[in-house]
Amino acid sequence: VPHASPAPPGRGRIATWLAAAMAGLLLALAVTAAAGVAYHGNQDSHVFHRPGCRYYDCKNCVVVFHSRQEALDAGFRPCKICNP
Repeated sequence: VPHASPAPPGRGRIATWLAAAMAGLLLALAVTAAAGVAYHGNQDSHVFHRPGCRYYDCKNCVVVFHSRQEALDAGFRPCKICNP
């Protein structure tokens, strides 16, 4: 009797499963980008962080950027921990 399993059997099903997983990931990234995720920049060190970084809400992280490129253009460098 066939039943659902977390890992699909057979190579053809694996490819289909991977394609669906990648589509879900891309959708999540698009939704995140559309939501206008803000990067926080440290006004003293000129390092910027992504949401979820342990330094994202530091007391000096008061500069807000709406894109990675905006932060780079302002002379900030990416955090070596969260690598935004």
